[in-house]
Amino acid sequence: MAEQSTKTGKTISHLTAPLLVLFVFGAMHLSRFLLARMESGDLLLSISLVQVLVLVVPCMLYYLLRKRKLATPMLLSPVGLRHFWLILFSALTFVSGSLLIKFFFRFLSDTTVEMKGFFDALSGNLEDPSFAGVLLSLVIVPAVCEEVLFRGVLLAEYRALGDWNAILITALCFAMLHFSVENFLAYLFAGVLLGMVTVVSRSIIPAVLLHLLSNALNVFASDQFLRITLLKNGSFFVGFLLAVLFGLSLFFFLYCVEHLFFRYAEEPSETTLPPRNREGISKTFLSPTFLLLIVVFLLITAFQ
Repeated sequence: MAEQSTKTGKTISHLTAPLLVLFVFGAMHLSRFLLARMESGDLLLSISLVQVLVLVVPCMLYYLLRKRKLATPMLLSPVGLRHFWLILFSALTFVSGSLLIKFFFRFLSDTTVEMKGFFDALSGNLEDPSFAGVLLSLVIVPAVCEEVLFRGVLLAEYRALGDWNAILITALCFAMLHFSVENFLAYLFAGVLLGMVTVVSRSIIPAVLLHLLSNALNVFASDQFLRITLLKNGSFFVGFLLAVLFGLSLFFFLYCVEHLFFRYAEEPSETTLPPRNREGISKTFLSPTFLLLIVVFLLITAFQ
């Protein structure tokens, strides 16, 4: 009886979880349409409120509709000193990898990839925005709200079908939510890394911290660092330096991942482990609701 209930939970999660993202897609577009017609004085506060309503409230309703029984527990554990090196090297991997992707786009196509949030374009309508307002609405609030949705609820749902399946599906949904074909690879990379950090640390707190770092760099630094560095040092040197930094950061990040998994093997903190990923591939990526989500993403990006 318990086994049948578990299987039913898996079936429900892979069908209903994409519907949650689909609802967020629609709400994001409707809210952006409304915010574009607001006065600049209240825009930053409105952006913050909208993100809470569009990203967090649907998660809470979904959680209640699922009778507080996600496929696996939400990853809300506190982080300790043993996660310090994981967070540090994941941050270095995140920053160097994002810069490397921007470099290749700029080098190959003479365009710049800017990983801006969905509401960042509205900030152009602001007149003399305050630092605190920008920090709250475009850095802190989106980092927390998006991580609650993707690494909090969605990752918890899909982990029943395998950790790697959960990481990849949430990364795909994360990339699609920003509705940018040009920046899709950059967001996909970010989503995969954020998912890995969450699964390894068994907490969304490191992912929130990385997301805060990413948003802060994109809002306050944009691509100025890469542009100035290219002008001063040349493309080959900058590309080589970024590749070396990314390779070293990734090596030490994976070492931290391996080290933590060995510690978990000695003293596992979870009573049940997710199944092997191949058992859930078809349910994860061939779910009719997830395929519908892809169609909606393609239509939105084609006509926006």
